Amino acid sequence: MTTGSRYQTVWENYWKSLSGAPGEIFWDVPPPQAAALDLAVFAEHVDPVLPMIDIGCGNGTQTRFLAEHFPTVIGTEISAQALALALATANDPDGRVRYRPLDLLDHRAVAALHAETGDANLYVRAVLHQLDPADHTAAVTGIAELIGDRGVATVIELSSIAEPFLAGLLGGEAPPPPLARVLQHGITPGLLDEHDIDALFPSDRFTVLANGPTAIRTCATAPDGGQVTVPAFFAVLRSRQSGTATHGGQG
Repeated sequence: MTTGSRYQTVWENYWKSLSGAPGEIFWDVPPPQAAALDLAVFAEHVDPVLPMIDIGCGNGTQTRFLAEHFPTVIGTEISAQALALALATANDPDGRVRYRPLDLLDHRAVAALHAETGDANLYVRAVLHQLDPADHTAAVTGIAELIGDRGVATVIELSSIAEPFLAGLLGGEAPPPPLARVLQHGITPGLLDEHDIDALFPSDRFTVLANGPTAIRTCATAPDGGQVTVPAFFAVLRSRQSGTATHGGQG
């Protein structure tokens, strides 16, 4: 079994296990709690004319929001079932959103998408930590291919304090149902945090335009009754070859 098919099998099984009830997907929150907050930190750095690619778009909740701000948005997923859910809930009268399968580790598939779209902006929310560390380099190579010389990648990932936070959240108790479903399918956070960014995106190849702490809000409820909000970080990156010019405004 190849690496790509292994991830595909795990995620296909996860998405097939969903009934469609609200609150099932751990990270599926309304855009004001996710993509809208992220847009506020990367908007000034991207060229809004370029396509926006939502890597690991899931059921498309954040993809549809991004389509309100960019002329073309492509939601990509390794799971066909997730794409089917995204298409089933699509509301795109202007035709700005497209969905397509993509394995970020598949060089040929990535190259084909870049040949189709040209340089693009990327939204990569809570994707890299789900990969084995041995696959991080291939994922970064895919990101570099897709952004090319003109695009910008926005990466949002769990921070170094996320693991103790989650351990403290569980505290020996059963995990919240949305998180339990993820864990039941063998999907567990990998080893990646803000300290890995310099190694994964070295300064001779990438320029960090902005970075800092943030949070990944979830649909789960903590024992104290509050929303489970996982510590995270963001980094906005451009290929070193493209220079450091920034772009303002939104479509």
